Amino acid sequence: MDKSTRGFLAFSSFLIALFLMALNFLVFPGSDWSFYTAILFLAPVLFFLLDGSRHFKLFSVVGSILVLIVLAAANLRETPDYLWVLFAVPAVLAWPLVILMGQRAASFFYSTFASLVLVLSYVLLNIYFEPGFPFSIFTTFAIMWWPLSVGISYFPRVFSIVATAWLILFFIVANAVTTDAIWWIYPAFVSLFWPLSVLLARHLLTYSIISTILISIFFIVVNVITSKETIWAIYPIFAVLWWPLSIYFFVYRRRQTKQKFI
Repeated sequence: MDKSTRGFLAFSSFLIALFLMALNFLVFPGSDWSFYTAILFLAPVLFFLLDGSRHFKLFSVVGSILVLIVLAAANLRETPDYLWVLFAVPAVLAWPLVILMGQRAASFFYSTFASLVLVLSYVLLNIYFEPGFPFSIFTTFAIMWWPLSVGISYFPRVFSIVATAWLILFFIVANAVTTDAIWWIYPAFVSLFWPLSVLLARHLLTYSIISTILISIFFIVVNVITSKETIWAIYPIFAVLWWPLSIYFFVYRRRQTKQKFI
């Protein structure tokens, strides 16, 4: 990107910030929301002036500082009694920490170490600010996808199994801490088809048989949990049984017949 283009884009961002400030004070004189947007618009200004595509490490540091300044200003001006900006600090600082490390950020050791630091940060924030509800369960679930993806993403089958186990564990824990109703079996059931499809995608008959068994078990469990007085699971199970039956006669048997005459 040449200097003239970068200058034009930087000036355009600066001009938009001025327009928002003028709009704020002329149309909404009772509020000062343009203060936060004006600071945020400094980020693209600095990106174009510093040629952020070439100096991305410097821009990540400056950009994260600007974001924290805006959030801290909004926190202290609007709700000074509750420092919610602290919840954003670990997530915002993760950006420059990853960029500064470069290719080493893609290593399993660094991703695991950084993820554990982030998880611990939100656990401590959870204990201090919101001890009544363990919201750190959700942040932990999201953060740990980083080392999980880095460590075994090159092995699709293993990744699908481990990731599915992680998903099911999250659903069970989230269900336990949020409500007494049992709902985790529904997303867990859907998640099982990820590794099943990866492992048996080329074996249609086996895939259909195992899927039918899983679906039948799912309907039976839901029937028992929701309405054990009424036996309705046999109806969808009967419909699903036609899947492996059709695969056997119209795919598997036809392939065997063709191979005999070749």
